[in-house]
Amino acid sequence: MMGLVLVALVVMIVTCTIRYILHRPSERFPPGPPRIPLIGSYPFLLALNYNHLHRAAAVLSHAYKSKVIGLYLGSLPAIVVNDHETVRQVLQRTEFDGRPDLFLARLRDERFARRGIFFTDGDSWREQRKFFLKTLHEFGFGRRNDTVEQDLQTGLMELIALLKDGPKHEHERAFVDGTTGYAHCPQLFFALFSNVMLRMLTAMRLEREDQAVLFDVGKCSLAFHREGDDYGLALSYIPWIRHLLPGCSRYHLLREVNQTANGVIRSLVEKCEQSYNEDDIRCFIDAYIREMRKTGSKSTSGNDTFAFECKHNHDQLIIGCADFLVPAFSAIPAKLGLILERLVSHPSVVERMYAEIDQQVGQSRLPLLDDRAQLPYCEAVLREALRIDTLVPSGIPHVATTNTELAGFEIPKGTLVINGLDYINHQEDIFPQPYLFQPERFLDETGNLSLDQDRSLPFGAGKRVCPGENFARNALFLTITTLVQQFTFTTEYTPDPGKHLTGVIRTAPDFTIKFTAR
Repeated sequence: MMGLVLVALVVMIVTCTIRYILHRPSERFPPGPPRIPLIGSYPFLLALNYNHLHRAAAVLSHAYKSKVIGLYLGSLPAIVVNDHETVRQVLQRTEFDGRPDLFLARLRDERFARRGIFFTDGDSWREQRKFFLKTLHEFGFGRRNDTVEQDLQTGLMELIALLKDGPKHEHERAFVDGTTGYAHCPQLFFALFSNVMLRMLTAMRLEREDQAVLFDVGKCSLAFHREGDDYGLALSYIPWIRHLLPGCSRYHLLREVNQTANGVIRSLVEKCEQSYNEDDIRCFIDAYIREMRKTGSKSTSGNDTFAFECKHNHDQLIIGCADFLVPAFSAIPAKLGLILERLVSHPSVVERMYAEIDQQVGQSRLPLLDDRAQLPYCEAVLREALRIDTLVPSGIPHVATTNTELAGFEIPKGTLVINGLDYINHQEDIFPQPYLFQPERFLDETGNLSLDQDRSLPFGAGKRVCPGENFARNALFLTITTLVQQFTFTTEYTPDPGKHLTGVIRTAPDFTIKFTAR
């Protein structure tokens, strides 16, 4: 009798285990790998490509012969979309505008709360996003603005002086060798773009001798971008692992670099508050403090609690500012490093860029945004570089806010939606020979820029499009054209895109590059 009970118990356990492993969240959920208790399908992704999860997802798409695959990340159902038109649908449909509640985003906050703009959703997100974008726009973000362009020009002139004359300050000697002329990349650019954002946020721009703090925060920002992964790390889906494996889970490192960066931002906020004058709104932080004092005592709408509250010592303001500063500190410099690698590998492209710049701009001044229309090849180079080395290979995860359908599949409410931006930017029916660096693909037969041929989505689209797209495109255009006008580039080793790192963003391993004045 006891034997029959044991057999029945074993059969029941095995049956329940099999049902759990093979369970699908809906009847017509996309095909994909099974799940394992606690960690879901994550091990299958790691087994296929430990270092690049977006490539593991591409393998699964081919294996299951489906442009949408379904899996579990921890206990959360998720889909990965690897098709150009379907990704565009996701980005344009409001039911996919949600954000998952990931621990990787929460650990940025002092109290592990959901804050900021990029990783939140709900009513408070809509209120905060509207205020951030509208107010930053007033101070030049996301549009043509003389002050912003002048700040970029000033930073570029400082950069040219540094590369031509060598380092003058101690912090500069850490990334520029005055003897050999080699500079460390992307560290060289940590202050260039962040200083521009700093002016918008605080009405203050740091002079060259005072920029050490920008490079310190840039190091922290780059560590955060590199130590995450495409899908938010296992830490996001099983956050309790930080108590067992604080080092291996990268919790300690990620927490430390975020607290360091937030500390600098907090000091900037406090400095603005000390000199705050309601009759003289100098910058974004001033405008936020005014709004916080006006509405902070009111209850927050919706279910979230991260609006203009005063009680948490400006935590939402700090994380919101970090959302815009962190990309300027390290994401745009990292992208610039990837572009420089491509240019080093394609000297004929550089010479054609230089010829166009020399003809249209000359040597008596630096390129301006007003020159952009007359520099179609340079613009095509930038667009091709953004496409071929997609900075955020899987975008930032979305979440379905209601039960819906996509590409004939049932997508339950709460499903994570991961868009394969790198995959679609290399989709062969959209971009022939997608792994070749060919700026000409974005030019027409007369050599003019053809925007209709650029169907790449390096910044996403829709309401969740990267709000810094215009700023990044303008900053990268001015920087690349200025560097090509002023210097030739060489590296000690031939760049190898196969060695790129995938974290939250794609980066090249740190490398040195020599800028030789023309």
